[in-house]
Amino acid sequence: MGNYLTSRITAEKHVHVKTLKNSKGRPDVKFHDLPEDVLCAILSKLPVKEAVRTSVLSTDWRCTWTACPRLSFGVNDVCKNVKMKHQHTQMFIDRVNAVLGKHCGRVVDQLEIKFIFESKLVDHLNNWIRFAMSTHAKNLAFDLAPPSNLLKYGDHYRFPFELLDNKSISCLACLQLSFVCFKPPPADFIGFPNLRKLDLHVVKTTRQDLESILCSCITLEWLSIVRCHLKDEMKVVLQPLSQLQYLKIMHCEVTKIEFDAANLSTFVYDGPYIPITLHHATKLENAKFWFRGAVFQRAATSLLNGLPDVQNLTLQLGMQRLEVFYIGTIFELWFSM
Repeated sequence: MGNYLTSRITAEKHVHVKTLKNSKGRPDVKFHDLPEDVLCAILSKLPVKEAVRTSVLSTDWRCTWTACPRLSFGVNDVCKNVKMKHQHTQMFIDRVNAVLGKHCGRVVDQLEIKFIFESKLVDHLNNWIRFAMSTHAKNLAFDLAPPSNLLKYGDHYRFPFELLDNKSISCLACLQLSFVCFKPPPADFIGFPNLRKLDLHVVKTTRQDLESILCSCITLEWLSIVRCHLKDEMKVVLQPLSQLQYLKIMHCEVTKIEFDAANLSTFVYDGPYIPITLHHATKLENAKFWFRGAVFQRAATSLLNGLPDVQNLTLQLGMQRLEVFYIGTIFELWFSM
């Protein structure tokens, strides 16, 4: 997740830029002559706090930075001279609130928050989600994971499904969540009808809650689940993910993986050896596995039975690696150490 404001340049209509020439006969274009979209593109290369500072350049620049539709906040937006943790957190909260306040009533396509979670942030995180929903944001990313020693940080942030109204949630196309907790959604929760990308990292949930959420993502095309310890099966078969093309499951404590994804083309798995079945995955082109604690013959046989249509298979057991490339009914094997 980058620490930048980003603008999407539109080309719906031609914008005329003054083309006066200087003494050398070259176009003399001043910075303030540029179209707003071009100015926003330039500001998008700056961290949030630097982009905000451009508001003091002139009256014309006072609100230019607020036209950027993609907002991203991280630890770099806080002064490095602040030593106390509570002051560091409060400065981050104040900066985010100040920027979002300036964007009220404006279009915001993306909101990203990258900051180590603590209980003090809960109400503010909820308010920031309310803001994103009110602007009908298409992309929402909350990366709240600490850099290391995850266990000592205690509770995760509970993702507030109840704040997602039907109209706003229909606009959401990409959701990235790290160090959050899923509790059962409210009974009237309609799911994520237009979500295309879902990235879950260090998410605390149960098999039932995760299955319920995934089954509601009927248009999902890209799914990554990393370090989400269910200690149970991971199954999505009651409601097939017919649009899913990419699936990655890594470092998760699960006992079995079973998906129904007819358009799946890439599957990546890293973890202990477990049964894996991908139903109707006739378009599966690439599958990569890193198994730990598995016997080669057992793992290879199980995969070939569970993935009968895979074209390119990479299997790694400890230090031994096997690659299988299928060409029609012929396949070749490569071993490497």
